[in-house]
Amino acid sequence: MILALDSSTSWLSIALGSADEIFFHLTHYTQKDHSRWLIKHLSLLQKEFNWEKDLEAVLVGLGPGSFTGVKIANIVAKGIAYSLEKPLGGFSTLEVIAHQVPERIAQDYEILLPVIKHKKKEVFWMELSPQFQECCSFPEIQVGPEEEVATRYEGRNVLVVTPWVDIAEFLESKGFSFFAPRESLPEARGLIELYRRRENEAMVNRENIFTLVPFYGSKVWG
Repeated sequence: MILALDSSTSWLSIALGSADEIFFHLTHYTQKDHSRWLIKHLSLLQKEFNWEKDLEAVLVGLGPGSFTGVKIANIVAKGIAYSLEKPLGGFSTLEVIAHQVPERIAQDYEILLPVIKHKKKEVFWMELSPQFQECCSFPEIQVGPEEEVATRYEGRNVLVVTPWVDIAEFLESKGFSFFAPRESLPEARGLIELYRRRENEAMVNRENIFTLVPFYGSKVWG
């Protein structure tokens, strides 16, 4: 079994799956209290599936996002991987959001642009190709005001992917297409699906317990 966690944004998500299927997934809006809900969900999940016994790997959303939110899932994921002696891996939460776009839709665009809120009227975004799931490199995470996104990508064939309706509506007013916000949530099952597509020891291993660096806010902190 593969356990996946993401608490980088206002949504908390947890999933349990294998190489072939997703057994359980839950994503809900929490705004805060991520730690309380995450521990509660893990406890219930352990009773239902006894996942500790058959755990293969632990995956986590690396952010960016809120400092506290990113920190919670990463600390819990590292603690589980360390105590059970299992490999750990992670992907950017922006990649997880972009993964929600079906390939038949993504192929019609030059760029997929996942966008999430930051602070002080700023947003995070990442420029991805429609085939990004196959690539093991880590694209640059960018941060700035919404107006900068609109200016930088004006006139290009871009699909905005964001769970925030106000971001989608603002960029739509600037002429951009967007994927439905309600279908763009940072679901942890996306971590498992990306793992299936990119599975290799360089990305998911025991050493990551000590070296994997998440994105906290607009800077990278170890």
